[in-house]
Amino acid sequence: MRVDPNSFTPLYRQVADLLRAQIEAGELRPGDKLKNEDALAEEFGTGKATIRQALRLLRSEGLIDTENRRGSTVRQPPELSVVSLEEPARITARMPTAKERTTLDLPEGEPVLVVTYADGRTEVLARSAINAGPAPSDQ
Repeated sequence: MRVDPNSFTPLYRQVADLLRAQIEAGELRPGDKLKNEDALAEEFGTGKATIRQALRLLRSEGLIDTENRRGSTVRQPPELSVVSLEEPARITARMPTAKERTTLDLPEGEPVLVVTYADGRTEVLARSAINAGPAPSDQ
C-alpha cells in the first residue's frame, strides 16, 4: 500500500486513513500489534516522521494505544451503555482538554461526556464514571 504524494491530503492523513480502514474492516483487530515505524514507513513509502504523525492521529481518535519500546496495538472499543437522567439534560461527547485528561486520569484518545442540565449547569465526566441506569424498555 502506498500513499499518493501528489494528493492534496497530507501524507500522514492518508496513512492514518489506510490504517483506520484496516481497523474498521477487521483486518487489524483489538489487541493486534501494528508493524514498527520502519516497517510502516517502508510499506507506505513515507518517512518515519509521517508514520509518527499518523499514529498520533489514531491515538487521539482512541483507535490505538502506544507504549514506549513496545509499539502500538489496536485498542478495544469502549463498551456502550444507556444513561438515564433524572431531569431534562443533554449529554454530548468530546475529546478532553489536557487539564481534564489529567484531572480525570484519562488515557489519550478517551472522550469525556459533558452533561448540560436544564438550569445551565454543566458537568464533565469520564465515561467510566457514569452510572448507567436501565434502558427505558427495562423499566
